[in-house]
Amino acid sequence: MVYLIRHAHSAHTPDEMRELSPSGHAAAKHVADLLEGRAVSRIVSSPYTRAIQTVQPLADRLGVAVEIEPDLRERLLCTEVLADFHGPLERVWRDFEFCYPGGESSAAAQDRVRNAIERIVDGSEGRHVVVASHGNALALFLRTLDAAVDFAFWARMTTPDVYVVDVGSARPWTYRRIWTA
Repeated sequence: MVYLIRHAHSAHTPDEMRELSPSGHAAAKHVADLLEGRAVSRIVSSPYTRAIQTVQPLADRLGVAVEIEPDLRERLLCTEVLADFHGPLERVWRDFEFCYPGGESSAAAQDRVRNAIERIVDGSEGRHVVVASHGNALALFLRTLDAAVDFAFWARMTTPDVYVVDVGSARPWTYRRIWTA
C-alpha cells in the first residue's frame, strides 16, 4: 500500500520553505493518528518544508527517517507570482500540453510525479510507504489511475488529504480517499 499525503495547511505564499500554520501542525498529528497503525515502514517526501512537516509526526512515532525525493515537488505553474492562480491552473488542466513561460505542463508534471511514485514503490519491496507531496502533483498522479480526476477534483482536495493506493501486482492500481476532516 502507498499512502499519498497532501501537505497540511500552510501560508499561501510561493515559498518552497514555508512552514505549516498552527492548524496545519495540528492536522499533521491527525495524519499520524490515522496512519500509525497501518504498518508503514517508509516515508518519502517532497523537499518542500510543508510536506516534510506534515509527515514528521508520523516519522517520529514510527522511528522512521523522512526520505526526500525532489521529483515529488509541486508543479511550477509559471515563474511570475500570480495574484490568483486558479484560472491559469484550470487552463493547464484543460490543455495538458500547455505551459506558461518558465512553467511545467500538466503532462510533464504528471510524468515526473508518476515516475517518482513508481520508483518509490519499486524500491519499497512490498512495504507500506507514505508519500508526502502537494495537491496538484498528487491529483495529476491520481489522474493516471482515474481519467475522471480533473481540476474540480483538485479543487475539492483538502489540506491535508490522504489517499491509499493499492499497488498490488494487478494493474491498474486503485485508490480511495481515507482522510476525514
